[in-house]
Amino acid sequence: MKQYKPYTIYIGASQIVITVSEPIEGSAILEVDDMLSVSRAKVVKKVETDKLITILTPDAHETFCRIREQFVVVEAAGGVVLNGAGELLMIRLRDRWDMPKGHIEEGESDSMAALREVEEETGIVGEIVGNEPLATTWHAYDTYGRWELKRTRWWQMRAIGGEPKAQTEEGVTAVRWCNNAEVVECLKNTYETIKQVVAALRGK
Repeated sequence: MKQYKPYTIYIGASQIVITVSEPIEGSAILEVDDMLSVSRAKVVKKVETDKLITILTPDAHETFCRIREQFVVVEAAGGVVLNGAGELLMIRLRDRWDMPKGHIEEGESDSMAALREVEEETGIVGEIVGNEPLATTWHAYDTYGRWELKRTRWWQMRAIGGEPKAQTEEGVTAVRWCNNAEVVECLKNTYETIKQVVAALRGK
């Protein structure tokens, strides 16, 4: 059975949407006629000139898998943490607003990794809300000639302890609780993946 769910991959500031439906308005289009023709090289080349790309395909899942297998997949997890006032925990990392996240260590589940990263990067102790990740993001990048595709599973949490403290040795320069208006301001200087996660939170 074919999978019709769209997939989104970010490369830098560019968004690639893999879908069977109509292309996103204003996007550049790559059409897939033959699954063997799906290549990372074509996608990366298109990113050089376009910020929004639609890959039109008869099978979004198969096309996504074909592209994914051409990358080294890196597993990560992050926390979407709210306090009792409904404020969202955000960090300042490399001069942009972000949320705590990091690589999954051996023997960890993604939810365990998310809890650990939140506490390490922010000083806040969290508790998982729900049985499934709030969102999953895919972000591709070239590390010295090695193309990696990072899958980050984002878990919603409630804060149950700790005090905000930035993990400066990992480049975190600020930790803050943000109300709705402050989140809007933070989203003006953040990553596209973070915007996707916040949209998932607001869509609940």
